[in-house]
Amino acid sequence: MVCFIHIPKTAGTSFYDIVKNNHSILLKPKVENNLNEYFKTNLISNTAVRLPGGFFTAPETLRFISKLSINEINKIDFIGGHIGFGIHEIIGLKINYISFCREPKERLISDFNEHHKKGRFFYEELLKSNFNFSHYLELLLEHKLDNILTRQIAGPPDFFLKGNYSVDESLHEKALLNSSKIDFVDIKNISQSSHYFKNKFGWDKFKNIKKNVSKSAKPSINYNDSLLNDVLKYDLKLYSNIRPISLGKTLENSLIDWSFKKIFNSKN
Repeated sequence: MVCFIHIPKTAGTSFYDIVKNNHSILLKPKVENNLNEYFKTNLISNTAVRLPGGFFTAPETLRFISKLSINEINKIDFIGGHIGFGIHEIIGLKINYISFCREPKERLISDFNEHHKKGRFFYEELLKSNFNFSHYLELLLEHKLDNILTRQIAGPPDFFLKGNYSVDESLHEKALLNSSKIDFVDIKNISQSSHYFKNKFGWDKFKNIKKNVSKSAKPSINYNDSLLNDVLKYDLKLYSNIRPISLGKTLENSLIDWSFKKIFNSKN
């Protein structure tokens, strides 16, 4: 089984279209629906599952999946979502972990822009402050979404439900250890990653892909350096130590790589 640890604003939405094209079906369960009936009706061989987008709902859905029968779980070849490392411990299967990484400051700005969209987690709060960037940083700290790369790679899968804890050196060391068990693709080189997915998982369909492009914004550039350091300190350390997979090209994949370049020629 493949597990995609989806760090926010790292081209994940685009990637799920690739996943859909290379599996029999892509399921997108919602916790407000009858999950038992949903999976009973829709599970087939070579199923991919995109977990709900929320940090609450994603682990809740994963917890339900872990209670399915072994025959049902074996029909699932891919699970992805905003979860942390460690689903092998609750599902009991060998897991191929993959994730996309992005320079933390660049990812943070993209995430800030994402919350300019009505309905996003921080939209209403940011609206009150006229989308002030420092207020966004404060919200991340308040809701324990600072250093999100470190939090997700350290795990566990339901990291967001584990309560009010701060990121420290111990958690950073755990994330650093786990990162060696994950295949990372740097999104700067994503247009060249098609041969990796083809060679490792047999995927060969990379067309008709949409992008989730964050609304362009002009944030207040005034912010507290100390505040920014609190939000990114450990992510910057972890990112500097992550070694993305080698993406050497082969001739047989040149056409697919060309398709990727068309798809990802602008930032998410």
